[in-house]
Amino acid sequence: MVKKIEDALPKIGYVYHYPKVDEPMDKFRLDIFISSIPTEQHFDVLRCHVFVKTRKGAIERLTVFHPWDYEREADVCAGVVIIEDRKGNKEEAFTFGGKIRIDEQEMQTICILTSPAPILEISGATPLHTLFIEELEIVLAKRQAAFSNHLEYETLLCKAEPFELYRACLLELTEEFENFPFKDEEYLELLMYLHSQEYRLNAAGLTNKPAPTLDEIFVV
Repeated sequence: MVKKIEDALPKIGYVYHYPKVDEPMDKFRLDIFISSIPTEQHFDVLRCHVFVKTRKGAIERLTVFHPWDYEREADVCAGVVIIEDRKGNKEEAFTFGGKIRIDEQEMQTICILTSPAPILEISGATPLHTLFIEELEIVLAKRQAAFSNHLEYETLLCKAEPFELYRACLLELTEEFENFPFKDEEYLELLMYLHSQEYRLNAAGLTNKPAPTLDEIFVV
């Protein structure tokens, strides 16, 4: 009986999947395994939080736990994904939007987040991701502040196609940092990172048309 329970428990807390070099149109994916019993063998996920689109086009935070007996699918909006364990530890990622599917099993609930745009891990092991997302959140906060009605901003953010939003953010930040009068080493590294991402998209043949601007995405 104990063996059957162990077999049914997740062997890992979460895992990122990236498109293969020769299949650039594959989806980016983050699988999160929410366990009924901590195994102490990995990051034992207790719950995860993700921003999703409501029926009215607004944004709300969805918290998924085990057992799960609610909606199985939702449209995910751009924002931070938070993964928590039973000890109060957190792991985070950033998504530009996508879909989430929630599958409940006897001993675990599995959340599968997919997106045509990168899902970026935020951790000490990925400092450029962290800096990129910090600057990105500043840019998006300025966009939100320009709307007297925040529901209008949320509606447009939810409507944005994730890959186009990603390209628009790359374009906005690249232009901003190229025009900085002074760039310290950290921001020079970030600028190189932004150029490398655009190069990667070009090499994969994913930039056949010009990137949209954030002005175009957030036009009312």
